[in-house]
Amino acid sequence: MAIKTTSYDQAIMTTFRRLMRGNLSRISERYLSRFPISRKVYGLFKGFGQLLNPKFEHHLAPQSSSKIEHLYSAPNYVDTIKQESVAFGINLSPSMVEEIYNFACSAPCIAYGGASQAGQFTYSELNNGLLRGQYTVALAEVQNLLECKAIQSLVNDPLLLEVVHQYFGYWPTRIIPYMSWTMKMDLPEEKMAKLNQPTVYHYDLAGYSTVRAYFYITDVDETAGPHVMVKGSHERKPLTMLLSPCQQTSSALYQYYGKDSEIVIVGKRGFGFFQDPFCFHRATTPKTQDRLLLQLRYF
Repeated sequence: MAIKTTSYDQAIMTTFRRLMRGNLSRISERYLSRFPISRKVYGLFKGFGQLLNPKFEHHLAPQSSSKIEHLYSAPNYVDTIKQESVAFGINLSPSMVEEIYNFACSAPCIAYGGASQAGQFTYSELNNGLLRGQYTVALAEVQNLLECKAIQSLVNDPLLLEVVHQYFGYWPTRIIPYMSWTMKMDLPEEKMAKLNQPTVYHYDLAGYSTVRAYFYITDVDETAGPHVMVKGSHERKPLTMLLSPCQQTSSALYQYYGKDSEIVIVGKRGFGFFQDPFCFHRATTPKTQDRLLLQLRYF
């Protein structure tokens, strides 16, 4: 069954509401950042500004050595992201994974939609995606992430920071850790799209430059909610897709990029990868077990 994506009238109304709130900078960012040339120009100006403050990176408090198991050096990851939107070859140690997993099981979580009325809850309160017998939770966002020492160390990891620095051409000014449980569910695609909108193919408009490091904290195979993306789509988009709402149907993307450009990303707990979220990507619904995913979002 086809999933309906955001329509032009919805996009126009969203823009109008932002105009009414006087949020002109965010509107211009959302439209200009669609174009690779805008992102490159932004990076040049940002990098020049940091040249005037050469000790800027010290504000990021990078650690002396990386705790991430990595196969390559930073330039290798950067070149691969530039070409393919994604780079593999980073992993967390079993001890870090265990610490993050245990934290996520007991930390407070929040949900969206109707389940937001339930307030905070813990993962242990969920039973097959149902909270307190009445709220359906497709995705639970874990809170207070910096209280976990393992996540704290990843925020300050020198390898991750250097990859972002070389990819942007400047040091990141914001780092946002984000972790969520995606619940095992057996629901029609259209209902899941309403509960967990990222199941539709889309690209993110979170800023002029952004890159993410993802880590699976639970095992993820084809049935456990793998992240799916279209390789090389972060820059190579037709004008019609740049000017239209950022969501697209799978059939439209297959027609332009080819089905073989789609990557279904699976891996054992601790498996990680970099991604430029300007590429087309989507979440999938776990069918066999709940999925726990950690992201580090750089801007």
